[in-house]
Amino acid sequence: MELSSANVCFSDDITIRAIQDVWRDLLGRFEATDALTLIIDDDSFVDLSFVQLIASARLYAQDRGKTISLARPATGGLRRVLDRAGFLTNAPPDAVRFWLHEEQAQ
Repeated sequence: MELSSANVCFSDDITIRAIQDVWRDLLGRFEATDALTLIIDDDSFVDLSFVQLIASARLYAQDRGKTISLARPATGGLRRVLDRAGFLTNAPPDAVRFWLHEEQAQ
């Protein structure tokens, strides 16, 4: 059985101001697909609320037999937020694979 999938592109403000809309969009897409791939522009304005939402979405997907992934390793504003918030400090291997597409945090 082939899983259905969708790409979700983020190119602007993905902060607390927009997070409710982002969550609704992700939920709607999860109802229609089995796998989501997030495409986040380097110059997107990202804050901690987005990182927390994606961490939560990973658990949501896992509990429902679905997947969520990043199209490429975290860079730009997303990487800076991950570093500042400590998401990569002593991160478990699955988190490092998800955010950085690496086996070990650097």
